Amino acid sequence: MSGTLAGIGLLVGLGVTVLNLLQYSAGAERADQLRSALLLGIPLTVAGALGLLYLWFPFQRVVARVVPVRPGSPVVHLTIVLGLLLVAQQIGAQVEAGKPLTIGDLLAQDVPLLILCFAGIGVFVRRTPRQAIERLGLLPPRQKRWWLVAILGIGVFIAVAFAIEAVANVVSPSQQKQVSDVTTVLFSHFNNPAAIVFLGVLAGVVEETLFRGALVPRFGVVISAVLFAALHTQYAVSFATLEVFVLGIGLGWLRVRAGSTLPAMVTHAGYDIAVGFLSLIAK
Repeated sequence: MSGTLAGIGLLVGLGVTVLNLLQYSAGAERADQLRSALLLGIPLTVAGALGLLYLWFPFQRVVARVVPVRPGSPVVHLTIVLGLLLVAQQIGAQVEAGKPLTIGDLLAQDVPLLILCFAGIGVFVRRTPRQAIERLGLLPPRQKRWWLVAILGIGVFIAVAFAIEAVANVVSPSQQKQVSDVTTVLFSHFNNPAAIVFLGVLAGVVEETLFRGALVPRFGVVISAVLFAALHTQYAVSFATLEVFVLGIGLGWLRVRAGSTLPAMVTHAGYDIAVGFLSLIAK
């Protein structure tokens, strides 16, 4: 199944890339249209090729030396293929300037992430739904005090984010302005309290289930935080990337210490909602 998915990804990527290059060379396509097509076609081609390469057992053993995966596991292969295709889709879904995100866009990005979480840990294959929920840490923390820590963490995260942004404004003001402009455009439809709460809760639930629930127990806090920062590619490589990485470290620490993903969800959602309301008030 995973090999078939990788093959489909490779064929679709190659098809999109070659077709649009031919149309552009014939004068039937504009440069901006070609760029958008390549932004989808090339990542899909690379993802599909890597997924097929992973079928080669010696390559699996090389990967296993870098990350803690089990060579020969069909569940691991499926997870890797889905992850590669998901990253390719995320890259291809980059929003051009002037085109804000909609609720439909967010659901199209986040629903596959949830599917990846449960498929990656082998639900219905090696784990029952109950075991999958436990593996993802979707149960209350061992001690109730972690709920209080999660709420206090919202304030800590805001302070850390503001500190990093203050440094960015001094060191690289032009880049920081570009990040701010991109963020404003992307989330311009989410400019009312209900939309801000929806956005915060969706991000908190989906991203924490994936990064802290599924990935932290397997790859650890640091690698999961790197992947978390990499997902937010709309910021490119900037102080905003550093900010997301630092917050990812904090959320990973909370996941490990609490023994549950739920407090990290509260902190993440609360932070996003608080930032959204602060931006709304500042307008």
